Amino acid sequence: MTWNRIRWQYAGSQLLFAANIFALVLFIAGSSAIIPAWLQVVGRMHPLVLHFPIVLLLLGSLLLFVQLREPEANRWKTQFTAWLLLAAALSTAVTVIMGLLLAREEGYADGNIQWHKWGGMAVLWTASSLYWLREASRPWLPKTGALVTAVLLLVTGHWGADITHGNNFVLAPVTPHNTPVPLEKALVYEHLVKPVLEEKCMSCHNAGKTKGGLSMELPQQLLAGGKSGKLFIPGNPAISLIMQRLHLPVDDKKHMPPAGKPPLTEEEVALLYYWIKGGADFKTPVASLPARDSLRLLAAARLQPAAAKEPVYDFSPADDKLVQQLNNNYRVVYPVALHAAPLVANWYNKDKFNIASVKELQPVKEQLTEMHLQKMPVQDADLEVLAQFKQLRVLNLSFTNITGQTLATLAKLPHLQSLSVSGTPVTLQQLTTLKAAPALQTLYVWNTGLSHADIQQAQKILRQVTVVEGFTNDKGEQLKLNQPTILNTAAVFRSSIQLKLQHPVKGVEIRYTLDGSAPDSLHSPVFKDSLLITGNTTVRAIACKQGWYASDPVQLQLVKTTYIPDSVTLVNQPEGSYLASGGSTLTDGQKGGTDYNNGKWLGYTKNVLEAVVRFPQPVPLKSVSIGMLCNVGSYIFPPRQVEIWGGVHPQQLKLLKKISPPAGKKDDPVAAMDIDCAFPVTQASYIKIIMTPAILPSWHPGKGKHAWVFTDELLFN
Repeated sequence: MTWNRIRWQYAGSQLLFAANIFALVLFIAGSSAIIPAWLQVVGRMHPLVLHFPIVLLLLGSLLLFVQLREPEANRWKTQFTAWLLLAAALSTAVTVIMGLLLAREEGYADGNIQWHKWGGMAVLWTASSLYWLREASRPWLPKTGALVTAVLLLVTGHWGADITHGNNFVLAPVTPHNTPVPLEKALVYEHLVKPVLEEKCMSCHNAGKTKGGLSMELPQQLLAGGKSGKLFIPGNPAISLIMQRLHLPVDDKKHMPPAGKPPLTEEEVALLYYWIKGGADFKTPVASLPARDSLRLLAAARLQPAAAKEPVYDFSPADDKLVQQLNNNYRVVYPVALHAAPLVANWYNKDKFNIASVKELQPVKEQLTEMHLQKMPVQDADLEVLAQFKQLRVLNLSFTNITGQTLATLAKLPHLQSLSVSGTPVTLQQLTTLKAAPALQTLYVWNTGLSHADIQQAQKILRQVTVVEGFTNDKGEQLKLNQPTILNTAAVFRSSIQLKLQHPVKGVEIRYTLDGSAPDSLHSPVFKDSLLITGNTTVRAIACKQGWYASDPVQLQLVKTTYIPDSVTLVNQPEGSYLASGGSTLTDGQKGGTDYNNGKWLGYTKNVLEAVVRFPQPVPLKSVSIGMLCNVGSYIFPPRQVEIWGGVHPQQLKLLKKISPPAGKKDDPVAAMDIDCAFPVTQASYIKIIMTPAILPSWHPGKGKHAWVFTDELLFN
């Protein structure tokens, strides 16, 4: 028995020595050694086995400090400790060799990986020394080695965690975090985008582990991209690689983050999307974004702390039936939240407005906390009526007909917190009468006749009030106008449609073209109040004003459909997150544009798109147009085949048209287009549309897989 024990210990020592030599050769050779593929598989098992030697080492080190009183028990403990330390050292050697093989793969940059390799070798050497010196004549020697081994395990594990999960992963919970940045001082990238990348992306794309040649720790690294190219195209998220990878099917090997990693939330994806869409600037302050900008709203939700407490109202809710009775075509009254007591009132159509419509709300004056009367012909004398609504917190009188002569009347409102008189000819003296308003916090005065000096003086007098002036161009810089606003909510019409455009800046001319050509500020016609459109038209418009640069063009495609179906049934449901509004998406009059992530597109990839359209009575059809999207970088291709079936009875449909659209090409631009299917005039109560997804071509990164088919609107003529 003694001879066998000595024999096995000798063999184990020799094997441990050989493993140390092999590990040292791999460590010194680095990436210059040629390793067969099967050893690469062994290397990738490093994360699976590394915990086993850690437990053995810690347990064996602990036993070195244990001394039993019974000689026989102590002898048994000594022998067990020897076997435990030998197993620990050998398994450590195997783990280190696996790690050295894994470190040869691409994606691991110098830095933490080098420290981790040195740490692994040091743990191997100390573990081997523990076994060889376990019975040294000086007991302090193995005990010291045990303590050194434990420290090295912690340090080496820390470096390994940094490689796998990003810098400072282990100590992050006890590391002091940055003080929360208020919204007014926050930067879009530093305080919104970067935290998302750190949490969800940098575990694989950091200085120590650059998967795909990409590191995300520094702005210049983000701009440089990786082996697959640029990470994003500023201003164009639809063709940006990062957005394409985020929207790939979860089971796609190129989907990011990869399977098993925490996915980005919808809010985080939206944040990256709007940051790229806004130009992907690294220095933009959140406060510089427009108040209703999507990125600004996301920032407010993430950065602004919740209110200390909800406002308390000392009144009960109004009767629901009474509130409903107060609503009409030109006035809407509704609670601020479901079952909430406070009410909000909005008015529309200035031609139908008179102060009587305000007086009619007297029955709910104890619940009415907001009135939005902007652009209504409110007169100075009408403010006496408004002052009777004592619960008002918000009052919007922007661009009304008040002159400010009776503005002091509003100081009687005990709870008024926000007042807007923008676009009215109020004077400094009239504003100062609001000093008596006990609860006023915000006063909007942009686009009034007040000078900058007047507003500064008003701010001094109204110390407890924030006077919002709006934009002033004190330096006289020539600025670029923002785009005109298209007021039409639907892009599809039957017989005709009135095109409506507007711009918020006074004195701006809107110039347009109707053939899709670029408008200019000199020769293109000037848009008036509205424009009658009777056929398929591509409208492009710019805003122009003396002393300003013309805006970028805004474009809208208006398309005509003769027949509106009664219903649309989807035989196969859309896939992924591209559900839009179901079958109604195809006939809601909304075109999806080039943004496939805006909730206006139906998407299919593994299943065919099969939709059955029903008309209330037979109609003479001769064409069907199908709106589709092409974005080859995001795996969105024209369908491989389109079939149009029609007839009077759903069980007796005949094939009207079968076409194969041109296949997507590598250099195709991102574009929304229509597939036109013409056929002989057919009486039809039912139309069935079938679109079969294409197979990705050999030149595409996803070659051999199903492409996506996206559709947004059906036109029947």
